[in-house]
Amino acid sequence: MLELEAALTRFIEQQDLYNRDFGLFTDHEIRQRSEVQLPPVDDRITLSPELAYLYSHYEMIDAMAEGTHKMKNAAVEIGESAVIYFVSPEHLVWQQMGYRWISDKGETVESSNWPSHHVVIANVNDDPLIVDVQASASPVYAAFEGGEPKLIANSLADCFHALSVLIEGALLFQGETCDEETYETKPDFLAHVMPSLSDLLGSEQMDALLEYLSIR
Repeated sequence: MLELEAALTRFIEQQDLYNRDFGLFTDHEIRQRSEVQLPPVDDRITLSPELAYLYSHYEMIDAMAEGTHKMKNAAVEIGESAVIYFVSPEHLVWQQMGYRWISDKGETVESSNWPSHHVVIANVNDDPLIVDVQASASPVYAAFEGGEPKLIANSLADCFHALSVLIEGALLFQGETCDEETYETKPDFLAHVMPSLSDLLGSEQMDALLEYLSIR
């Protein structure tokens, strides 16, 4: 768990630096808890040790959702390229709708095509970010535009390290990661982040992550 602790510490540092200078959201981030506690999670959802650590040590702040029926989540920005919405653990069951649970003839039923050990923890443009809670270290997958999930990180720790690399790069480019005319990711930004991502994830997982985030 030490590697995940280090990855989350690094991630929070980069998130806070970015939000301080360029963030568009207020009280809408991942924040370390003042006291370690695991919020209630639907009994039908199994948490891996890594997810339990994440949710017991960090909370998803969403001031706009307080006192409403809105799904509570934290927004993580990567410059102009992408925003990832991490759902709060108490609303985790809602995030599984359309994946593990689907509507069939007006009833909500468990999908026969979705592994119950695949837990959707976040989304980008309604595309799911998935943790395999049965596998060691909690590998992370992402599905892009309804396609089959692709492995983007061998562990939850590697996923947060990768996000830190991308946020650090966005910070270096002052939040301007896309060409203002073509809306494509700036080649200089890619040249900055890809070597570190490749070393961390390998080329195949790096490509899947960048595709998922619509960065490349």
